[in-house]
Amino acid sequence: MRQYTGAPEPIRINISSRIDLLTLRLFVAIVEEGSIARAADREGIAASAVSKRIGDLEQALRTELLLRHRQGIEPTAAGQALFQHARLIMRNLAELEAEFVDFSAGTRGQVRIWANESTLFGFIPEQLAGFAERYPQVRVELQSNLSPMNIQAVMDNSADIGIFSGDLPTGGLVVHSGFKDRLVVIVPAGHALAKRDGVGFAELLGYDLIEQEPRSSIQTLLLKNAGELGNIPRSRVRVGGFDAVCRMVEAGLGLGIIPDRLAAKLGPVMDIAIVALEETWAVREHRICVRNDADIPVATRLLLRHLLEAAQAS
Repeated sequence: MRQYTGAPEPIRINISSRIDLLTLRLFVAIVEEGSIARAADREGIAASAVSKRIGDLEQALRTELLLRHRQGIEPTAAGQALFQHARLIMRNLAELEAEFVDFSAGTRGQVRIWANESTLFGFIPEQLAGFAERYPQVRVELQSNLSPMNIQAVMDNSADIGIFSGDLPTGGLVVHSGFKDRLVVIVPAGHALAKRDGVGFAELLGYDLIEQEPRSSIQTLLLKNAGELGNIPRSRVRVGGFDAVCRMVEAGLGLGIIPDRLAAKLGPVMDIAIVALEETWAVREHRICVRNDADIPVATRLLLRHLLEAAQAS
């Protein structure tokens, strides 16, 4: 049995269901202006409508909020409390509105990119640096993976932008031409080919080659062209990643085929030599895929445009 304490039960009021943002803004204006008429002029609303809203609010809250006298209007203690909270809410809403203006303009947001390793080493770092300088509040999440997985990630909405190379199925994705690179041969510094300017792929098949991941675009390309020559590449080692290919070549375990931009960076600091691969297919085009251009977020669209412009200029 409930015991009587002599104290009245507190009246519970669900404020969130009784106050709308317009009424809060009008209440702030009244307190700041000290007059319903001036507040109505400031907000562009009829004074009678303002007065009714405040009357309805006082009735809903079961509390007098404003004291009306000849000199104007001033808040009661309850009204002052409401004024402080309402002004904070209005300020937070203004800040939220400003942030969403940034989001809609693409100056804020997040873009997820899945790119192949060639892109990571040879193209995208410099482009992301330029983009970050222009849009410092757009966060970019970059993940390296094989070309087929980058395409699938965009299809599955795990990525906003995918960068790949090779003739791969892309379903209904929108595909843009990207940047180009050239494959080169890396050999140990003392190798018989080290002083050559160039070498054909058919001759390379007489040497051990460092294999790369089975589904990688380069490995797929090498197997395809070896097959067209009626041959299979010789190999004793398979690794994942271009840096690992370079280390295996440096150790004398075979020859490697990697992008020219990466070779140019690692060649001077490793005991390897770079030889041109004299094949038309050594020049590769990397493509950029997204979902329907009309549906992608603005931040993604801005980064896509930035990458495409950089690719055309390279």
